[in-house]
Amino acid sequence: MQIQKIKLQKILPCGIALLLCLALCSTFVRYGANDSYFLLFPFSVGTAAVCLSALLLSLKRKHACFRFTWADGLLLFAAVWYAVRYDNTLHLADWKVIYAALLLCLWFAARIIFATGVLKNNRFFSFCLALAGCVLAGWGLLQLYGFLPSNHYLYRLTGPFFNPGPYSGYLAMLLPVCLHGWLADTGNRRYAWMVAFALMFCILPAAMSRSAWVAIIVSLLWVLARQKGWFAVVKKALRHTPGQTVSITMAGMLVIIAAGLLLFQLKPDSVRGRILIWKNTCQVVAERPLTGYGPGTFQREYGKAQAAHFASGEATPAEERVAGYAEYAFNDYLQLLVEGGLILLLPLLAAGIYVFRQGMRRREDGFCGALMAFAVFALSSYPLQILPFGMLLAVLGAACIGAQPYERRAERNSFFRPALQCLLSLLCLAGSGLAVWKLHGLAHLGYQWYVANSLYYSQLYEDAARSYEAIYRPLCYHPEFLKNYAGALNAEGKPLEACQVLNRARMVSCDFNILNAQGRYYQSAKQYQEAEQCFRQSLLLAPERLYPYYLLAKLYNEPGYLNIEKAKQMAKIVLTKAPKVHSRAVDEMREEMKHLLSR
Repeated sequence: MQIQKIKLQKILPCGIALLLCLALCSTFVRYGANDSYFLLFPFSVGTAAVCLSALLLSLKRKHACFRFTWADGLLLFAAVWYAVRYDNTLHLADWKVIYAALLLCLWFAARIIFATGVLKNNRFFSFCLALAGCVLAGWGLLQLYGFLPSNHYLYRLTGPFFNPGPYSGYLAMLLPVCLHGWLADTGNRRYAWMVAFALMFCILPAAMSRSAWVAIIVSLLWVLARQKGWFAVVKKALRHTPGQTVSITMAGMLVIIAAGLLLFQLKPDSVRGRILIWKNTCQVVAERPLTGYGPGTFQREYGKAQAAHFASGEATPAEERVAGYAEYAFNDYLQLLVEGGLILLLPLLAAGIYVFRQGMRRREDGFCGALMAFAVFALSSYPLQILPFGMLLAVLGAACIGAQPYERRAERNSFFRPALQCLLSLLCLAGSGLAVWKLHGLAHLGYQWYVANSLYYSQLYEDAARSYEAIYRPLCYHPEFLKNYAGALNAEGKPLEACQVLNRARMVSCDFNILNAQGRYYQSAKQYQEAEQCFRQSLLLAPERLYPYYLLAKLYNEPGYLNIEKAKQMAKIVLTKAPKVHSRAVDEMREEMKHLLSR
């Protein structure tokens, strides 16, 4: 009997740790389509499994260990506010509200699991995270050498993500966990941590993500400083050798500046583009800083701000050159301000600080380093918009808080605390189970979308339009779906109906290609003023693109909207303006403009 109990004590932590990691990796399996909405189903399944484990552990414990903290209350308030701010009549991004609700269920379930103390000192969980990181690193290596396909035609290395940036950022969060295990563990286990660290580290240079590298450097230095006691050394130096400390600080600042200049020179236009996005996003935030605009409204509001910026005439030539389609704010803090305002951002920051301090007190340096890597990476990227990052953030935060001691001041606590913990577990299980039930049909929806796209690209436009119409309601948030649906309607001879669909697309996306397409459809319907307005608006979003000038030249050459001088002006711009990216399409447009001028 004693042997069986000892075996159970060893098997149970391994099983729980493995379950948590499998839940974190659930969204790496494609389901229906490679889109956040479709990946909510495996996310909900993984969350339901974690919630069920939390419920079973709560039933097995004689006394509850979970205690409600400030972080729990702040996150609950933020999730409720996020849901309240969402406009259910527009359905701009239903998946974001479901994502927030599932994250809240995962957070409380993970909190209960770690509070029970079943994962003693979190060693099993850290090891499983390192193992998952090794699998991801191997995935990237196989893609790099051509043994596995990439998820983006422009990049060879993406891992299970859509491009190298999030892939690098995810590994950046796992590296501090490996470094902490390497430094804190003893014996032969240290070599396992070293191998895991080296395997993940060696793939990162090929991804070329500067945001991830900055996050890695900051988080790894912090873990080293905590493990080696450098903070105590610095405090002592500040007291006894202030002059030398100032010299070292200045030298460190020079190194940081030099590193920043080097990173800027790697991709200068990319940096200028993000600065432009931040600048316009700040203009959006300034108009409604307290409450924001609601989930799913970022692209709509950002498009207005960028168009207004270029219409004002204050934009520089460099800004015009780098302007383009901004799908994200490339700063999650700014995007949270746009969608929820300070009422959303401040509780989330307060909860993050509380979690980080609790992790430091419990010496969970690896998990705290991962949270720090996320915080730095989110300054210039969009990790919260990708499901695996939110899941990892919730579980690591719960691990940092762990078990919170409390005193049973009354006998009634021996009944009420376990009952409340079971009730909370049951509520989380019910919420995630409801999500599983609501989302289980997404695989069929993905198949219907695939069939509709196949019909569209096979030029069977009438059948494609009917197929798109049948799935319009659940997919009306997706710009690519809406563009294809509008294209099928226009090819079927219904340009005005296509323009109505693209009006919806303009609510969920600030892609200038939508305006170009809508202008062409208006032109084919002989509504020339609306077409000109669309092309002009497209130029405000991306002034350096040649295609809107080409479309305007053809519009002004229409017999029903003839304007020879404007047509010549637009044609000359196409012939003389340097393209942002030279291609065969540019040569074809210029040949057509030469022919137009010769006539």
